[in-house]
Amino acid sequence: MGKEHGHVNWMDQIFKEYEREGGLKNNPGFGKPLPESALSGNIYDNFLTKAKDAGFLPLWIKWQK
Repeated sequence: MGKEHGHVNWMDQIFKEYEREGGLKNNPGFGKPLPESALSGNIYDNFLTKAKDAGFLPLWIKWQK
């Protein structure tokens, strides 16, 4: 992990170390194809649906509650 243009890219180093230690293989769905619904239709609406199903709340909604 060297320097590019005079600086060290720390995020690249962290991710490469995580990948080298097998961190990605612990994720559910690793090695499985994406469902067709993930790439069809309106991608933004798909994201909102998945985020809602996962229990994600935007910060301003958390503040309101």
